[in-house]
Amino acid sequence: MQNNRLQQNLKWEQRQRLTLLEATVFWSGEVSTHALLQRFGISRVQASKDLTLYQSLCPDNIRYDKFLKRYVINPCFKAAFMQGSAGEFLQVLQMPRATGSGAVLALAENLPAVEVMEPAFRQVRPEVLQIVNQAIVGSKEVQVLYQSMSRPEPALHRLHPHALVYDGLRWHARAYSYTHQAFRDFVLVRMLSAELVGDGEQDATDDAAWQAWVCVKIGPHPGLSPAQRQAVAFDYGMRDGLLQRETRGALVPYLLKTLRIGPDDFQRRAEVQQIVLLNRDELQGWLGF
Repeated sequence: MQNNRLQQNLKWEQRQRLTLLEATVFWSGEVSTHALLQRFGISRVQASKDLTLYQSLCPDNIRYDKFLKRYVINPCFKAAFMQGSAGEFLQVLQMPRATGSGAVLALAENLPAVEVMEPAFRQVRPEVLQIVNQAIVGSKEVQVLYQSMSRPEPALHRLHPHALVYDGLRWHARAYSYTHQAFRDFVLVRMLSAELVGDGEQDATDDAAWQAWVCVKIGPHPGLSPAQRQAVAFDYGMRDGLLQRETRGALVPYLLKTLRIGPDDFQRRAEVQQIVLLNRDELQGWLGF
């Protein structure tokens, strides 16, 4: 009810900008006038008006930090324009990759019946995602209670996260682990709690597997007939029987898992496997199996 009262007298464009403003400060802990300028292409005057309007509607949510020269979140923050759910935020992160360079949505009659089989959404804790994202934005360290599948009980880990990764099924945080003395991936849904514990000491440029870019080469299974190989090549958009994907070294295992390629791809039945990894020797350090 409060959300409806706040928004009923606002224009659609205002609601959109205030929603972005609120989401930005909630998930990253801060928002600047420059962020609004970049996202909406509005003037600095208009951005200042939006911030003033938001403060008048939600006076307890943000405050201006003179040292940082930006608005920061207040501890008593209450969302007014968004739900504040982890799913809401993660869907927004996926949008630029899903829509590509400007998708066109056509509305037409007599459309065929369509059913989309979506995987079950993994229930990321909003409070954990909020802290992890704030740590990434502000280069902070976090202490998380993490339930690994390799041990029966959860354990505390001090991490310095620098990126979020979506592998098609789950969200991960790429982080330096002080427990393991190495950069690793941590599944967000396995984080039972998280808290900021100070400034980060690790630099993402030291994450060699993250900084390295490699080429993954995929082709039709050699056991297929020429006609079947041609069909598979067309299906995957291959050129001359080859699909090449550039990806970070750290993400090679996720890409192969998405493509259902494992260590036994050449041994599996051709009509079931359909595609295989062609440059396995070049990727030995990145495969993860």
